[in-house]
Parts: sequence; C-alpha cells; structure tokens
Amino acid sequence: MLENIGFGYACISSIIKDCSTARTVPLNSFTKINDDEAKIYRLETVARENLKNTVRLLWHNLAEGINVYRFSSLLIPLGNHPLGQIWDFTMVLKEELLKIGQIVKENRMKVSTHPGQYTVINTNNEKTLENSIRDLIYHDRLLTAMGLNKEAVMVVHVGGVYGNKEKSLQRFVDNFHLLPPTVQARLVIENDDTSYSIKDVLELCKEIKRPMVLDVHHHYCYNQGERLEDYLADIFNTWKDLERPPKIHFSSPKSKKEYASHADYINVNDFIKFIKLAQGYTFDVMIEAKKQDAALLKLREELLQKIR
Repeated sequence: MLENIGFGYACISSIIKDCSTARTVPLNSFTKINDDEAKIYRLETVARENLKNTVRLLWHNLAEGINVYRFSSLLIPLGNHPLGQIWDFTMVLKEELLKIGQIVKENRMKVSTHPGQYTVINTNNEKTLENSIRDLIYHDRLLTAMGLNKEAVMVVHVGGVYGNKEKSLQRFVDNFHLLPPTVQARLVIENDDTSYSIKDVLELCKEIKRPMVLDVHHHYCYNQGERLEDYLADIFNTWKDLERPPKIHFSSPKSKKEYASHADYINVNDFIKFIKLAQGYTFDVMIEAKKQDAALLKLREELLQKIR
C-alpha cells in the first residue's frame, strides 16, 4: 500500500539544526543601506546561506528516503520585491542554483514551491495583481535557474471570493491568461479551507487545463457536501500530462477548537483512512505539520507498524 506513495515536507527541517532556508533581509534595514553594491552584497550573502542549507537538506532527505520537497519561497531575499530587483540572482548564483537542480534531477526528486498568501491571481485590485505576477515570475525564474522543467510546480490557491464566487473564479481564468506562458506551465491549484472546495477547484483546473492539488485537511475544513471518493479519480487525472505523480497535501488539525491549524504531527489513523480510499493510485503527499520532517518520519514508522 505504501510503495505507491512518495513522502515529502516543506522548506525547513526540525531535525537538522541551524539549517534555515528562509533567512531574509528586513526591508526597513535594507532601505537604510545607501550604496547599491552594499545592498547587493547583503542580499547575496543571505541568499548563499539559504542555498547552502537547501543543499544540506536535500542530502538529508535522500539519506532518509524522502524524495518530495518544497523549496522555501524566501531562498532569495526580496526576490519578489521591487527593491530587490537591483541584481540578477540567476547569474550571480548560477553555480549554486544549478547544483541544487542537479541533485534534484540525478535523484529524481519531486519538488515544488508555494507562493505566499499575498499572491492572489483572482484579485480585483490592480496593484495586488501586479505584485502577484512579479512573485510568480520570481518563483519561475528560481526554478528555471536550477535547470528544472515544468515538473517543478508552483502551488497556488484560487484567492478571495469578493462577494461573488462565480465572478471571482472567472477573474482567475482571465488573469491566468495574463501570466507568462512559463508561469502558466508550472501552476497547480489547491483547494482551500474557507472558500473554494474540491468541486470549485476541479472545475477551474479543467477549464484552464492545469493540475489540481488535493488538500485533504482543507476539504474537511470546507466543503459543499462533496464526497472525496467521488472526486479523487478526476482530481488525479488532472495530472495526466505531467511526468510526475499527482500531489496532495495532508495535515492533521491542532485540536477541535483550532481545527484549521496544523498539528505538530500527523494522525496515523486518519492517514490510513485516506490511503485506503486512494488505494491503487500512485501519488505524492506533502506532509504539512509543525514538526516537518520529524512528523514525516514518525508517520512513516507508524504506518510500517500498522500496515503489514
């Protein structure tokens, strides 16, 4: 049952110490630097540290048999900010970025990024859309500079409802077509925990011909009565044109009171219920838990004990 599942986690290890891949440069201190060369030196220094730690984590992942990983969006400090566009990080850091890509490709790892909550494709605000497009272009440039093709995907949510879900979904479609083709070719869309259910996102993905990322926890936080077993085949089928398995997200609620928040670890019994539902499919699962890779390894160990 487990041989068809790839396991991964996001960005930072809770096992490997002093290995942050998300160090950044505070904007208020950055703007106090008057010399452009000094500004670039500051950005470059932090970026190199993030990339060095990313390499450390990739080797750690491979040693633990973890072949799915999400890169931090903060690998390049201020990479998506207007003030951070004073250097070409893809050229200055070319060697380091290609080394990461080489490790990924040689070991057939499945990688992704997840642009943040302020990157909203269906926004009705022109400035927010401009910032969102810049952020998506940054992520695409980062993955391309690693030498990674479109199998290295970028996960996004639909965005806000803005008082009318139908119009907001259509605005996503319209704005999607404003994105550079290379960005479009990497985007995959995830259902969220408040506004857009698996039915909403599946229909959207079919319209724009992009894969859907199923977030199982989000489905239980917000749905419109959909039964997961009725949609699973169609969701996984949206990945048919990519040379990588479908990707899902899985997390456990922190508590009944804080149901939408992620727990430190994964409830193994809930996970077993899902993989029984998805039996026969090959897929990757991104573990979204506060203890990151420690939660993944604990889950995998518990699964081996329970599934014999």
